[in-house]
Parts: sequence; structure tokens; C-alpha cells
Amino acid sequence: MAIQFAAKLRPGRSVLVAALACIGAAAFAQNAASDYPAKPIRIIVPFAAGGSVDVIARILGQKLTEAWSQPVLVESRPGAATIIGTDVAAKAAPDGYTLLIAVSNHATNPSLHAKLPYDTLKDFEPVSLLARTPIVAYANPKFAARDLKELATYAKGHPEGVNFGSAGVGSMTHLTAELLKRKADFNMSHVIYKGGTPALNDVLAGHIPLTFATVGQALPQYQAKQLRALGVSSAKRYPSIPDVPTFREQGIDIVATEWYGLFAPAGTPKPIIDKLNAEVRRIIGLPDLGARLNAIEPVSSSAQELDALVRSEMAQWGPLIRQLGLKSE
Repeated sequence: MAIQFAAKLRPGRSVLVAALACIGAAAFAQNAASDYPAKPIRIIVPFAAGGSVDVIARILGQKLTEAWSQPVLVESRPGAATIIGTDVAAKAAPDGYTLLIAVSNHATNPSLHAKLPYDTLKDFEPVSLLARTPIVAYANPKFAARDLKELATYAKGHPEGVNFGSAGVGSMTHLTAELLKRKADFNMSHVIYKGGTPALNDVLAGHIPLTFATVGQALPQYQAKQLRALGVSSAKRYPSIPDVPTFREQGIDIVATEWYGLFAPAGTPKPIIDKLNAEVRRIIGLPDLGARLNAIEPVSSSAQELDALVRSEMAQWGPLIRQLGLKSE
């Protein structure tokens, strides 16, 4: 009987049935959003506990718990240059109860790795930008250069090159240094470290002359005059280090930031994404939030703006990564 009934449907009736189905699906998603959240939420952090991403996740989780009276649990899933934790989030149910905080390497990993277990664009729904911080060229105070122009002059006068550290191959700190080399036409040699802290320690000890790091990573040492800041990669002077000139002020057209964004698995209903976005933007706008972060600027966005940022970062850094032949270890 069902087959006979279907055969008698006119084309217009088929369109009507499809339309009603879409309306029903939309209504279901809207109802799901109105009840959301009805159980605990987990935020996956693809880094070890204690770092800046973990701090941001816990602040966000606390504020969401206060607003929605549902526990928000921070789950640390480090490893494989954030790929392990990111893959867990990509394969989670798209219901708004699993979220991911990703950073800049979310956009650079596709160029650094021959194959990823997820698609950076297709497997995630952007929610909102959360924060950003620029990159600083920090030098040992005994190093001859006091700014980027002097660094370029010194490097050109020393064919053996200048050694620099970073947070690792393909990190935003590393890529910023490589872009500086190209823009200012001088050579430096990357000394590979497993993380920014060992590189920073070697600069402090005088084993290498400089490292590229986020503002907060070396802010206490800079404030104690244990380091010299040669330049900052923000578009304008950064409030935490207002006396440090930008790259652009020194004639080098580079703006680069380490950014932090909130994502959900692909297929998460738009009404839930919208509800999350609205609440995140409220939280990011709280006046006391910046005081709890270490030289990191809280900043929110629409979901569409975060999506555009990821795509633009992929377009900006992908060609450089390929030209340099970089592969993440």
C-alpha cells in the first residue's frame, strides 16, 4: 500500500512533503536550542593542563556554568601537535555538548601534515573567536641588536647567521620569524625546541641570542629587564608592552597573532551555535576578564568571522609552509 500511495503523489505534493520535512527539522533544532544545555558540556583542550589555552577554557567554563547552571568540564587531550584532541572533538556528537578550543595551528596543521584524520573546514562549526596575542622578538640583553632594523643589519654582517628559537616547527612564533626573514631580506637559523619554554631558557642563559614568543610567555622576564624586545607583531602597539614598536612601525609589513577560537563538531544545529555565540560574546565583553589572562587580549566574533579567519590564515601561511618545506615532527 505504501508503494502504491507514493506512486500516486504528484510532483508538487513531493515538494510539499520535502518542505514539511525541512520545517520539521528546523523546528526540532529550534526546540533543542531552547532546552540547551540540559546536561554537562565538555570543552576539549588539545594541550597539556596549565597553559594559556587551559586557562581560557576554565574561565569560559566557569562563566558558562554560572550562566546556564550546568557543569562545564575542561578535558585536556594533548598530543601530536593538537591533532589528538582536535580529532576527538571532530568525531563527537554534533549536539553542542562537546566543544573545542583551537589555536592558530588549527589553520596551519593542514599544510604541515600530509594527512589529518579530520578536515579542518568541513568537520567543524566555528562558534566565536575568544582571544589573541601577538608575537614578540625577544633577545638576550647582551645581543647587539636593539630593534628589528639592527637585527637585519647584524645578520647581514654575520654570514654564519643568527640563531633563534621558537615554540616549535610550524608554530606561529616560528612562522613569524620566517616571514620576517623574507620581508627584511636577511638570514637566521632556526634552532628546534620542543616548546617555547626551553627556547626562552636558552636565550636567558645566553646560549642563543633571541627567540620569538607570545607576549605573555616572556613578559615577567622582559619586565625584569632580563630580555630585550626588538618588536611586536600586532597591528598597533600592544597594551602590555606599550614601549615596544610594532614590526610595521619599523618598516616591516607583518601582522601576526596567536589566536584562540571555540568550535563545535560539524552538524551542530545553528540555533545552538547561535546561542553559544551570544553567550560567549557576553562573557568576552565582561570588564574584568582581561585581568585574568596573561597579556592575552579577549576578543569575540561572529561564527562567520571566525570561519573567515581560519580560511585567511590557511591562505596566508600555507604557501610559506610549503615553500620552506616544513613538516611537523
